[in-house]
Amino acid sequence: MKISIIPRPIVTVRPEVKTHRPPEEYIDLLSKSETEFREYINQVESNFAFEKLVEEGCIKKVHFKGRIPCHLYQEYQDKQFKEFLEEYKIESKVGWEKDFFDKNARRKIKEIAIKYRVPKGELLKSLEYCRHLQLAWEGKEDSFSDSYLSLDDLEKFHTPKSQTIAPQFDESAETLAKLVEENDISEEDFVRYFLSGSQDTYEIARELGINLNTAEEILETLDELQTLSSMQVNVVDNQNIRRESKAQTIAVIKRMKSPPMAEIQIDSNEEYSCRYEITDSESALSNEELSIIEKLRMINQRRGLVFRVVSFIYDFQYPYFVSGNEIYLKPLSQAEISKEMGEHESTISRILKNKSIETPEGIFTLKFFCQSKKEAIQRIIKFRESDDISKGLRDKPFSDAEIANILEKEYSTKVSRRTVTYYRNKIKEAPKFYARKRIRGKDHGTG
Repeated sequence: MKISIIPRPIVTVRPEVKTHRPPEEYIDLLSKSETEFREYINQVESNFAFEKLVEEGCIKKVHFKGRIPCHLYQEYQDKQFKEFLEEYKIESKVGWEKDFFDKNARRKIKEIAIKYRVPKGELLKSLEYCRHLQLAWEGKEDSFSDSYLSLDDLEKFHTPKSQTIAPQFDESAETLAKLVEENDISEEDFVRYFLSGSQDTYEIARELGINLNTAEEILETLDELQTLSSMQVNVVDNQNIRRESKAQTIAVIKRMKSPPMAEIQIDSNEEYSCRYEITDSESALSNEELSIIEKLRMINQRRGLVFRVVSFIYDFQYPYFVSGNEIYLKPLSQAEISKEMGEHESTISRILKNKSIETPEGIFTLKFFCQSKKEAIQRIIKFRESDDISKGLRDKPFSDAEIANILEKEYSTKVSRRTVTYYRNKIKEAPKFYARKRIRGKDHGTG
């Protein structure tokens, strides 16, 4: 008799990914309020060693306003894209060019991120870079002579003289506004169907009753417009930016109606619009001077991280910033921001504290935009469900499965039906599905 000996399974322990704790002085700097941070900067700059370093050319205080010359930005983007491909070994995977240069790549960002195992934030920048290349190949490279600079790319560039708006941006915006107006697309429908980035073109055309070619043209124009404005940080002379003592306003959202768009602005007098450019010095530096340089690097780091976080929130919650309707706020955790930024969660928690964004609806702290799944489900049930029924878009309440589908399709949040049931049961005023269905039936005289 033959005896088979089956080896015992080898039990392995998954190693934990550990994030190194930043230096205590940097943690303390992150924990400072905006007022305390400004006082810290003034204290550093008033030091004699700082003045000496400036005189010797070791430190230069660089301010930024408006846009940068295209060739400088292109050189920077080329380098960033190459490093991205190498870090995630993208070029070793067959067919990556087809995925990255697909005209619908931005609307497939979730699938591409999973396929290539890259963070969505970094992937988005690379897809925008590929889109720029496509436009250049189509002979539109001259249109980018005034390319925008992203919130976290301020390190190497100086203030340009040109403050004019790129002609291609205006042309795309005008085309989009015309398409939206000619097809009688409301702002609400535009945000729901076009800005979520998840709807299929055929579905959009069917739901809105428009031509398929028109839906594709709107999406293509919108993609081009978002590509042109995706790197935008608009630094303006705005003396009306309000700041509160407890929650400092560090950015302002401006909204446009035709076409529905939003842009983020910072005050030109705000310290986040400048950086310290530090050059290596051949002469020996004293311990005090080395200490000052280290402090300036930490200030740069905090400034850069703050606006990387603000930029991510702005991109992630863009449909809300365009519409002002809280129904379009997506679930977002501090852990997700931490993952995208490559920072420890405690670091992100400190960055989100006591900082605000001013919108047309009011001033909101950064933490407000970190919405929970429960809050999203609550809004779908309370507002969207009743609104769709009153408009005749549906004749009965959403089922748990339908809510889960909406969250995955429009909010990029995957949850199970049971999770929806769990969170909805936490909402005291929201009855269960069948109870809601019976109530609705009675309202219509069918119960």
